[in-house]
Amino acid sequence: MRRRFALTVAAVFAVTLVACGNGAEAPSSVRQVVSTTSFGMCVGYCATRLEITQGQAVLERTAHGGRGSHDLPPQRFTATLSDVEWQEIARLARDTKLDGLPDVIGCPDCADGGAESLTIVGPAGTKTVSFDHGAPIAQAQPLLDRVRALRAKMMPKS
Repeated sequence: MRRRFALTVAAVFAVTLVACGNGAEAPSSVRQVVSTTSFGMCVGYCATRLEITQGQAVLERTAHGGRGSHDLPPQRFTATLSDVEWQEIARLARDTKLDGLPDVIGCPDCADGGAESLTIVGPAGTKTVSFDHGAPIAQAQPLLDRVRALRAKMMPKS
């Protein structure tokens, strides 16, 4: 009887180990990552908004009025994200620590240096941080690098 009990416990333990080690990742708690850029003193397309969700990235470019760019229509580009790409971005977003940062870092778009923002939408709510365009943000750098690379890849080549 004891031997049968020990074998049953061992079998349950082995099955549990196999189930835990099957490589399946828990569903992402991150629902969306948004990155924007803008330049106040600019001609042409001066603002971008990149929305990243599971399966898709959408890049929108808009022109500011004035200086001959008021006739430019908004542009929209989409890209399909593989599950692996989304899981990487979601993991980077989960590892990003925006909560301890102020809402604004530096002086975004002062002296026409441009502004950038990063927003993470998850179960605890939404957190956005704005900062100087291209600035390094230690708490978010891996995610920023990935998002900036995706934006560059989606931008039209002209």
